[in-house]
Amino acid sequence: MLVLHALLALALSATASRAQLPADTVAPPHRIRPTAATLRPGQFVYQMTLERDVSSLVIGTRTVTVAQSSYAGSPAWLMVESRAGQGVDAVDSLYATMDSLRPIHWGSVQGPSRLAAEFRGDSAFGATAVPGGRRSVITAVPAGTLVSSAMLETVLRGLPLSVAWEDSALTLSITPASNALVPTRLSVIGEDRVRVPAGMFECWVVAVHAGDQGRGLYWVTKSDPIVVRSALDVPTLGGAQLVSALTRISR
Repeated sequence: MLVLHALLALALSATASRAQLPADTVAPPHRIRPTAATLRPGQFVYQMTLERDVSSLVIGTRTVTVAQSSYAGSPAWLMVESRAGQGVDAVDSLYATMDSLRPIHWGSVQGPSRLAAEFRGDSAFGATAVPGGRRSVITAVPAGTLVSSAMLETVLRGLPLSVAWEDSALTLSITPASNALVPTRLSVIGEDRVRVPAGMFECWVVAVHAGDQGRGLYWVTKSDPIVVRSALDVPTLGGAQLVSALTRISR
């Protein structure tokens, strides 16, 4: 099945995690407003490991690239995530506005599955194609909607994270059969000094809940914010987690 949304798209490549997550997953009524003015382009390479109990298995790499680009003649951010490894090859690209990271155009390829969508105002128009057929997509996309995994991680870099900070968003879920907007809560649940292959970093630990469909933890550096680690539940694998650890930064 083609499942494409900011968190659950990651369970095709993973989605969000657990480790001491708050039990209440009801999103507050307000919506995230990331600041893109201080966002810096860069490429971030992660090692993906599937972890269960005391065992772990390296399954591939994720590369998230954030670059200044243009779309339809206007300046835009381009966020691309590519995944390669044991059965997780995929490419997802999203153009977004320079000022507020509002989606403009989304394209995703995973094996034989395809998705393309254009965003106009508060709506999205596009199509999915999977081996079982094609389907047109027309759906509302209010402000504060997360669209892809790369967008989620980029948005986390532009939020005013602090002790006890929390906010909410919607997560767009598109499958071959339906579309949905999933209430999503984001909250800082602690601070951590975390070591990954790229080094040691002082981080905020952000919990992300997408309704019943996804839970995750993201380690976001306090200075020059980037995501250096994530731990994402994979419910279809009986409690396993997909952990991404930063191995390299290019700027």
